[in-house]
Amino acid sequence: MRRRQIEDALMAAGAVTLLIFGTQVAAQTRVPPFKPLDAPAYLLLVVAGLALAGRARFPVAVLATTLGCSAALAALHYPYGPVFLTLVVALYTVTVHRSLPHGVAAFTLGGAALTAADLVSGGAPSNAVVWYSSMLIPYGVGLIVRANTRARLATAEAEWEQTLRRAQEERLAIAREIHDVLGHSLTLINMRAGVALHVAARRPDQALEALETIKRTSGDALRELRATLEVVRDRAPSAGLDGLGALVASMDSTGVTVELTVLGASGDVRPAVGHAVYRIVQESLTNVLRHSGARRATVTVDHGPEATTVEIADDGTALDGPEGSGISGMRERAAALGGALTAGPLSGGGFAVRARFPVTREGVSAMGETGQSRHGTSPCPREDSPCPREESAER
Repeated sequence: MRRRQIEDALMAAGAVTLLIFGTQVAAQTRVPPFKPLDAPAYLLLVVAGLALAGRARFPVAVLATTLGCSAALAALHYPYGPVFLTLVVALYTVTVHRSLPHGVAAFTLGGAALTAADLVSGGAPSNAVVWYSSMLIPYGVGLIVRANTRARLATAEAEWEQTLRRAQEERLAIAREIHDVLGHSLTLINMRAGVALHVAARRPDQALEALETIKRTSGDALRELRATLEVVRDRAPSAGLDGLGALVASMDSTGVTVELTVLGASGDVRPAVGHAVYRIVQESLTNVLRHSGARRATVTVDHGPEATTVEIADDGTALDGPEGSGISGMRERAAALGGALTAGPLSGGGFAVRARFPVTREGVSAMGETGQSRHGTSPCPREDSPCPREESAER
């Protein structure tokens, strides 16, 4: 702002010099009217020029001042000179930086004041066309600049909002990745730690086995977490369809039997889809451990010609309740790739999560998006070793 004020001050100083010199030339060449310049004339010229110093802060006041000085010079029969340029600058400034009604009023009053001054000095009424035409030029240019400025501001604002949305989406994606990576492993660790505490005194061998599982699972989780953080930096998916076998195998020590079936070839599946399938299976199996009390689960991946589908079903209990962040996160992950996901209890008992990813993003599935959550107790790794109940959480 200070730079703008300095520029306006320099403009005002230059304007005073131009007005005095230009009006003196007009008087010497006897531009009508022919009244020679005197003290009042020089005062009006100086005031009109100096007024431009405040055009950035007080554009309306500057317009009134320059219009008054220009009209007074014309009405008092002084020769027409460059004083009208100050009015042009002031009218342009008001049109650009003030509301549209301000610009219309400035244009109308400016033309009327100059016409009246010209009539006082003996001009013809038809000269009104000339005065309004001279006011139309800065007014029209001001409207064009105003429109372009508003358009640029609107574009910049839209780009900024889009940047904020992208940043928010990235934060949500990172949070979802961390949730999926740690949720599964920490659930396994929590269960095995409970078993170790429960049988430590009576069955040291089982406690040692549980501790070894905890060590192995935590190491895998740390490695996957590091890989995920690298993915965040590189913006490329990490875990994919190739990791489903190891993911299912990690359930062996939990007491839940998981069967993996893969139909079709996965060569043409997009990496992002493969990553999403892996995370959906991981989150679903985590929910099986935490909430279902199931003893058996199946994971079926079908790579068809039109879509890749995945279904995770179990034989546990399914209780009605509000949908948790796990299922909603899986649904968002599927929708982001043009797919759809459903989750709910099976008619014969148990719970199932189904997701469908079209081969092309345009082929969004028409599957419904209603789903249900369930709660339950954590399963026990061995039927003859009852486990302490785990706190229920939303899916």
